[in-house]
Amino acid sequence: MTQSPLIRFGVHTFIWKKEFLGHEEFIFDRAKSWGFDSVEIATHSFEQINPDTIKSYQDKYGLGISFCTSMPQGLSLTSADRQCWEESVNYVQKAIEFCQNCGITQLSGPLIHPVGYLSGKPLQDEEEKLLHQALREIADTVSNTEIKIAIEPLNRFQGYALNTVEQGLRLLNSIDCPHLGLLLDLFHMNIEEKDMIKAFLQAGKKCFHVHVSAKDRGTPGSDTLPWIELFNTLKTIEYQGLIVIESFNAEDTELATAAKIWRKVAPSSQYIAQEGLKFLHHTYQTSLS
Repeated sequence: MTQSPLIRFGVHTFIWKKEFLGHEEFIFDRAKSWGFDSVEIATHSFEQINPDTIKSYQDKYGLGISFCTSMPQGLSLTSADRQCWEESVNYVQKAIEFCQNCGITQLSGPLIHPVGYLSGKPLQDEEEKLLHQALREIADTVSNTEIKIAIEPLNRFQGYALNTVEQGLRLLNSIDCPHLGLLLDLFHMNIEEKDMIKAFLQAGKKCFHVHVSAKDRGTPGSDTLPWIELFNTLKTIEYQGLIVIESFNAEDTELATAAKIWRKVAPSSQYIAQEGLKFLHHTYQTSLS
């Protein structure tokens, strides 16, 4: 019999705000009191954060920490502008360094181009070559660390270079680096994958990280996603990582606008986190029985 995988549950700082800046100790306090195992910090301003502060939160609250970031506006790993391309590679390399300094081993997010950037065309051959070259340089950097990078496919309305697991695996196979894998996000997968369960099976060991929410970014379990089947599939692929609730604080106008949330999808973001965690715990235990 396959040994049950060790799955831990995390909460994304988007539940509270758009940019984590390092001083938000209250997030760790609440995550701990709500029963989470880990906090996923999301920011573009990581160079302004003292790694010792992050370590102190981890020690004080006994929580794991993962790091999620995206390519900032104006940068892209597919850019034909050499300076822009080099700055884009350097951004990911700096994120790796930040993780090293904080003792974080999981880095994830949409790291190819900014969220929402659309070129108006499919990924072009020259862009693909530039992306491969960029990822090879990033692979060289991360291979000397204990960090795993999970690249996130986005839905077609938020990205053009990488939308599906199949595309992601083709990209990763061309690089062949054990430190590079995929972040699978149920919201994006529900739009792009013809069969979400088959996509997880296809990803297999390259599934490094998982983001969950309901189909509408609301509370996990408040929709018709195949949750039990999903947990059974994670068991099949022997996934031993984090499942992070990623939703958005609709009261943060900038964040809600970026996430295109124009109506309430739950009573509050706290409700999404707390009730979502209860559902995930129950469903996970059911899948093990």
